[in-house]
Amino acid sequence: MSTIPVKAKWSRGRKLAIAALCAGVAAAGTLAYVLLRGDEATTPEFHGDDHVIIYLDRDIEDDVLEQLESALQEHPLIEEVEFESQAEALERFQDTFEDSPDLVDSVEADQLPAAFRITLTDADRSVEIVEEFQDAEGVYEISDLMELYRYWVPACIEFEDEGIGPAEGDTESLLYEAQQVCSSFGYEL
Repeated sequence: MSTIPVKAKWSRGRKLAIAALCAGVAAAGTLAYVLLRGDEATTPEFHGDDHVIIYLDRDIEDDVLEQLESALQEHPLIEEVEFESQAEALERFQDTFEDSPDLVDSVEADQLPAAFRITLTDADRSVEIVEEFQDAEGVYEISDLMELYRYWVPACIEFEDEGIGPAEGDTESLLYEAQQVCSSFGYEL
């Protein structure tokens, strides 16, 4: 009797354990970074253009859209507001995932939300914008890119300094996911 090798799927528990391990490594890396570098341990400069992205309901009415845009443009913490239509969101999606043609071909513009891409006068106050607009009419979801940046960058620095990264050809592990996040912030694992 012969056996056929089957690629084993990871159980949910194992995935959670690995996620917890990565979070622990990130937290330990952050702590080590802060302890070892002391006063030098400030968050490096954010290289992105958008600090906050407000994704809109797909069926948002024009008057609600105009009111929201007006409130954003008049807000004292907001330096710049850029509206991104569903068609523009699709273009950005296609550029981002150009190496995954099957994924690109599976998405249509009407599946993606329009959004406001926001640059703040003080990026450290991004949470205030999220809290103020998260329950506004027409808002589907808000991404606080600065919060993600503050969370990930110390770990990315530690991973880069220690040479921690996914194995060659690995596209399924959490280290691969961490590599993708870190590369979006300008770090190479």
